[in-house]
Amino acid sequence: MNNWPWSFIHSSHIPVLERWLGLGMLWLLLGLFIMPTNKVYHQGLIYLLWLPGVISLFKTPTWYQAFDRLLLSLLGLSVAWAALSLSWGGHPRQLKEVFYVLISLNGLLMLALRNPRLFWQLLAYAAFIGGLMGWVALIYHYLIQGNNWSIRTTATGQLDHTILASHVMGVLCLILVYLRRRLPQMLQKGYWMFACSGYLAFLLMSRTKGTLLALVACLILSYLWKPSRRSLIVAGTTIACSLIGIMFFPEAILRGGFSSRPELLQLAWEQLQQHFWFGLGLDQEYLLTIPETGYSFRHAHNFYAHLAVELGVIGLTLWLLLLAGVAWRGWMTRHTAAGRAVCALLCFSCIALLTDGLGPWVKPREEWFTVWLPIFLGFSLQAARIKPLEKDHCQCR
Repeated sequence: MNNWPWSFIHSSHIPVLERWLGLGMLWLLLGLFIMPTNKVYHQGLIYLLWLPGVISLFKTPTWYQAFDRLLLSLLGLSVAWAALSLSWGGHPRQLKEVFYVLISLNGLLMLALRNPRLFWQLLAYAAFIGGLMGWVALIYHYLIQGNNWSIRTTATGQLDHTILASHVMGVLCLILVYLRRRLPQMLQKGYWMFACSGYLAFLLMSRTKGTLLALVACLILSYLWKPSRRSLIVAGTTIACSLIGIMFFPEAILRGGFSSRPELLQLAWEQLQQHFWFGLGLDQEYLLTIPETGYSFRHAHNFYAHLAVELGVIGLTLWLLLLAGVAWRGWMTRHTAAGRAVCALLCFSCIALLTDGLGPWVKPREEWFTVWLPIFLGFSLQAARIKPLEKDHCQCR
């Protein structure tokens, strides 16, 4: 694993099962960039991540050590409530999505338990490659397809939704920033910055205000989990650049207004009041119609509002407790690069999901990067046995 991510495939020092799981992890993180259909992407997950993950349960005597008891209990409560909601509404087919989440979590944790070094290195490699794919997306969208520069960009493969693609890019960008020292020395010397600029260029050309706001907030709050002069400079520079942008380019930054988000939030609140505690049920369909325009929307374009409408205040509370558990695990390991990455991802996703996102129980797709990846990595802190006071240089050897 000293030169390039693909070297682990033929490495004689890494067991076959771990190489198999490593391919599955790369597929999960990068498959959407290249796959023509979601069906092919899901089939790849079955054979590259889910199957070896199940085999690992029988091949790893200490498999139970991979599961953080606190987070597993909180996740179990959310799963149980989602399943229980089928008794008063929703569709039983959604239980498949619950299964997809659990078996994906198992595959990643088995890799983190069996080979922590490989787990974090592949995560960094995937983030580096994703940044290059950001440049590819811009070249394809504007130069090859010939779209006007005023048109918001999309990415390649299945990342054809501007907002959701920007969520994916934002998450991978933060992983690259925090785990860049897991890359080979050659890539640490500046190449990672080229990949990171690919993410930033994509986010700017996507003109997705919610994602950019989430990234700005994350850069400012990063001082909390690593107080230092550098963090303070980054936070101050970010604030100054944001204020300058608002003062001198308000028409560009505030372009499009709030895109009916406040109206949808109000309609979701009215919908919630009809089923305040229990919600409509898992995946129960509903419509939110804006009286002024007559446009109808199938969800609130706010992850938390949509979750509350489906599963009620109880379901929303259980989900927030799960996020609080992940935040606690990240905060307790903030002296490591991995712990800070979890804090940053959770901060970014919580803000980004305020303006878009369906509920958590969906098939593997773009939403998983903001909804599930921070949680998966929170679990992985335990599986990879990262100690709270472990220093960065110990993590990056």
